[in-house]
Amino acid sequence: NFGAPVIKEMVEEFNKTHPDIVVKEVYNPDMYPGLMQNLQAEVAAGNPPSLCMIGYNYIKYFAANFNYVSPQDVLDQYLPEDKDYLKNTFLDNVMSLAQVDGKQIGMPFCISAPIICYNPELFEKAGLDPAKGPETWDDIREYAKQITDKTGEYGFYMQEYADNWAVQGLLESNGANMLQDGKAAFATPEGIEAYQILADMVLTDKSGLHITADEGIQAFCNGKVGIACVSSAKIGTITQAAQFDVKGAEFPGFEGKEKRLPTGGNFIPITAQTPEEQKAAMEFLMFIMQPEWLSKWTLNTGYLPPRQDVAEDPNGLQAHIKDDVLLGVAFEEMQYLQPWAAYPGDMGTQAEQMFADTRDKILDGTETPETALKSAQDALNKMLEEQ
Repeated sequence: NFGAPVIKEMVEEFNKTHPDIVVKEVYNPDMYPGLMQNLQAEVAAGNPPSLCMIGYNYIKYFAANFNYVSPQDVLDQYLPEDKDYLKNTFLDNVMSLAQVDGKQIGMPFCISAPIICYNPELFEKAGLDPAKGPETWDDIREYAKQITDKTGEYGFYMQEYADNWAVQGLLESNGANMLQDGKAAFATPEGIEAYQILADMVLTDKSGLHITADEGIQAFCNGKVGIACVSSAKIGTITQAAQFDVKGAEFPGFEGKEKRLPTGGNFIPITAQTPEEQKAAMEFLMFIMQPEWLSKWTLNTGYLPPRQDVAEDPNGLQAHIKDDVLLGVAFEEMQYLQPWAAYPGDMGTQAEQMFADTRDKILDGTETPETALKSAQDALNKMLEEQ
């Protein structure tokens, strides 16, 4: 549900305490690609929303193609008593997540990291230690094959949304780069080697599952998959739906190499058109950025809060981080987080769809990782030259 209950609660409480403003929440399917597609449709129809959630990977595309107003401009013009709100509330590096070339496009709202969830019951049936999760990608492949061989269930699933987020962590942790010096640079021996592991689990070992994200996550919750690589934003959904006690581990690494994980999540730009709506939108943003609501949002979803004080508050998340294994894993991984690769201009949606298509070609067995990655890299670099 990606936090729908908390969103509804936030909106209801805001509307109750701000009788001169009415906020209406609108659900959009298919994650961030779906949000972008629906935003384009609403703008084309002359009915843009006042606020929207935009994945960090689409920030350059959004900034180049949509009308928005900087939150600092709204504060300066309509809420001067709160003009220092941003610098007093958020760390500089967090604010930079929602910037393009130093310009503040919106406010960072959600931060997520790719984590490992596993089923200790299937581990035990497969003869694995349920108290010890996988640490490397070699472990992942070994554990997955053992689970499939011993139990008949799938050993591994990596979330498959219409983007490249989780795969970026896999490739870059082995030394590849999604973007380097303004060019796509992932079809290197390191990138190909990393993707080959995923392909081998699906095609050779028959231990890897290749289906859509919702189906794959549901299969894990139903006990049909031993290990799942998912966004920490799915912690709430998975723990509520799983028919077993879910265990967690950090995103796997490669021997002797530094982990580099993409920062998932979203920022919220103000797309309201009138001064009155812009002021109201900023008031709502400041309301939901209060520690009380960010704590509820994190506990319901697994998204990490953009405010450091939320995690450090003994009356807030501090105790939960200590007690919640999966949430603790996500916070530990913050040290490895890197920007989610964002392509400029009109390339954002095209690039993500190309990555999704590339994944399907590799995991369907129609193309090798080397062929598919080189083809995608060449196509992206040609598009970059035309920007």
